[in-house]
Amino acid sequence: MTTETVETVQTKDIQINVLFKKMQKDDKKEVLMFHILSDETKHAADLLRLTGKMTILTISDDEGPYEPIQAEFVNLQRDNKKTVLKFNVATEDVDRVNAIYPAAGTNISLLIQPQQMSIDDLEAEHEGIEYEVGSDGTVKVDSSQDDEKS
Repeated sequence: MTTETVETVQTKDIQINVLFKKMQKDDKKEVLMFHILSDETKHAADLLRLTGKMTILTISDDEGPYEPIQAEFVNLQRDNKKTVLKFNVATEDVDRVNAIYPAAGTNISLLIQPQQMSIDDLEAEHEGIEYEVGSDGTVKVDSSQDDEKS
């Protein structure tokens, strides 16, 4: 009998200084592009692990941090002059994206946090059950909701 070992790789939050190169809009999403300003090779492995996954971006400039935005980390392109990070933001976050527009074209601090859901989870509509998560991680579900559905 063989046993399969599953290795989980924890990706941590990444804080880097970048040039907020541009914002581009198409029919279904906003595209955000950032150029890494300094030698961020210490984050290279973590950035590669996040490519293709959902993230939470927090942009900070001289005015302070903007509201976090959910975005898919589409790709990372490196050449001998720069590293480009490209993110897709769903149109549901359009107000938050519009709020960061003044920071485009400037040097900013970018916090990239891994998110547990996939792009499919974000786009899918679900009927849910209301619940509360306690500080100890326990989940409390309101049982009166079952009565309402019956």
